[in-house]
Amino acid sequence: MELIYTNEKGASITLRQSKPFFLTSIEGAGSLRQTITTFKAPQQDGAFYVSSALDMRNITLTGTIVADNADLAYSLRRDLAKIFTPKQQGTLTLRNRRISCVVEEVTFSVSSRERVPGFFISLLCPSPFFEALDEIRRELAVWTPLFSFPFEIPEGDGVELGLRQPSTIITVENGGDVPCGCAIVFRALGSVTNPELMNVDTGEYIRLNTEMEAEEELWVYTHFAGKKVVKKTSGAETNAFAILDPSSSFLQLSPGINVLRYSADENIDLLEVTIFYRELYLE
Repeated sequence: MELIYTNEKGASITLRQSKPFFLTSIEGAGSLRQTITTFKAPQQDGAFYVSSALDMRNITLTGTIVADNADLAYSLRRDLAKIFTPKQQGTLTLRNRRISCVVEEVTFSVSSRERVPGFFISLLCPSPFFEALDEIRRELAVWTPLFSFPFEIPEGDGVELGLRQPSTIITVENGGDVPCGCAIVFRALGSVTNPELMNVDTGEYIRLNTEMEAEEELWVYTHFAGKKVVKKTSGAETNAFAILDPSSSFLQLSPGINVLRYSADENIDLLEVTIFYRELYLE
């Protein structure tokens, strides 16, 4: 059992079942509560189900500080309190997943053995989902490079330096427990008009009403509470939310297989599309 907490200033600490911060228990990492909304009509038996939403997650850490003497125990206690600073946001990493949190409470217990004080830490996670440490990248429309060394051009035959992916449809797998947002990158190799990405299963799509120039990138972020459209050109970044088609939806990747198709009104062969996402888990 081992976890790493990193606060918003970049300072981190590792708690495990060994010296000096001996972790004895973790509560809340594997359980969730939800709020269920119902509607009850007059004289109705039971009620109508309306919706449900997961509550915030509360993770508590319990352990002891193991030191050779009281002075060292006091110093380690100060280090622990300094990193787990209340009102600061941080990230808790457990195995190969992480979750954003805020320090709610840090308390220490004093026993007759001054060199082994106990600690209790309460972390409140506004988003209840753990996310994968590694971001997944899927390329929907790219050129596959064929150039390599040793290089030789056969006389009269020529040689292919790159191969365009022929299909405009690709499957993207979300191995998480719940739908997740993503970053969609449209990159133009030349003039491209009105790039679009559609979820074939649901019919939802993201369409940008604009004419892209060579080397221009449009980034669409579909994460909950983080939705935005950004234009990147020659290292400069500007807000491009105004070019989003009013009928567009901020696509979410459902658990399992998602079938996506990209298109453009003009010069689709000059369009590259890439998706970045992190899978989300309930525990």
